[in-house]
Amino acid sequence: MAGSGMHLLPMWKEVLALSKVSKGEDVVVLTAQNSNPLYIDAATHAAMELGANVFRIDIPSPRGAAGMGADPTAFLGATALAGNRPAVEAMKQADMVIDLMFLLWSPEQHEILASGTRILLAIEPPDALARMLPSAGDKRRVGAAEKRLKAARTMRITSQAGTDLEAALGQYSVMAEYGIADVPGRWDHWASGFVFTWPNEGSANGTVVLAPGDIILPFNSYVATPITLTIRDGYIRDIQGAFDADYLREYIGAFGDPEGYAVSHLGWGLQPKAKWTALHLYDKSQTIGMDARAFSGNFMFSTGPNTEGGGTRITPCHLDIPMRNCSVMLDGEPVVEGGKVVARDQLG
Repeated sequence: MAGSGMHLLPMWKEVLALSKVSKGEDVVVLTAQNSNPLYIDAATHAAMELGANVFRIDIPSPRGAAGMGADPTAFLGATALAGNRPAVEAMKQADMVIDLMFLLWSPEQHEILASGTRILLAIEPPDALARMLPSAGDKRRVGAAEKRLKAARTMRITSQAGTDLEAALGQYSVMAEYGIADVPGRWDHWASGFVFTWPNEGSANGTVVLAPGDIILPFNSYVATPITLTIRDGYIRDIQGAFDADYLREYIGAFGDPEGYAVSHLGWGLQPKAKWTALHLYDKSQTIGMDARAFSGNFMFSTGPNTEGGGTRITPCHLDIPMRNCSVMLDGEPVVEGGKVVARDQLG
């Protein structure tokens, strides 16, 4: 089984080799109390077998964390690394950091990446890592989507459920995730396979209808009753529907932060090895939902911060909402139709 140390080691060695870990590189394994001990062992030994100099930085989890639940995406911006200058400086001197803690959306991660250090995050369950083992094909497919998205200046998303959202593009960077951190200053996440960007400030307008079967993360649950979101000038202005809408409205409102209603990144999934059905097969504490984020043909609608794209909007409230059966058009040309990737350079 993929969860044993015997099977994890060759997987880690393959992914780190794709990430260009090589003889003489300095590799940090970043851990915290919730890090999987099998991953710590496998990642360390895989890097060593590739000839790297490996050392571990273990960070105590902060007391009195403000977030709810075990999902690290439920409260963004502050990690256990905040204020720990010796640890940050050590990672800036490394060639690569294997993140088994979760640094995403933190200023410390930006600082480490700016130094040229590569970062690879891996916290999903072992079978998900095995099933979505990254490949050169993943990089090619996601890279083609990244090129298309960088050139686009408008995005429009429609669905038979009633979604019709438009946004201008180009103000912020494009991010492509394919599970390999292979160039200086690159961050990636094993397991993944998707592309996204942030709309120009104030440009997102229209309606988003979350239909039964769409997924809200970090709730790690499927939508059961339709939710209609009215988007105006880049923010959710109204949330209508039954129970699911009530829950969503209460959740965002509890943060007391108007920036939690902002439209965040928009993109689509490109990973045929990811499964829409996977989420209900895991305990909620086991996964942050990378199958949901990556399954081929989804449209990803997100809310909250834009600092990962180069913006200044900081808020701990962030939702990723992978939606099915949507069509995505860039400058009027479809890349996804009815939940199926149709751009030929992104197939296979």
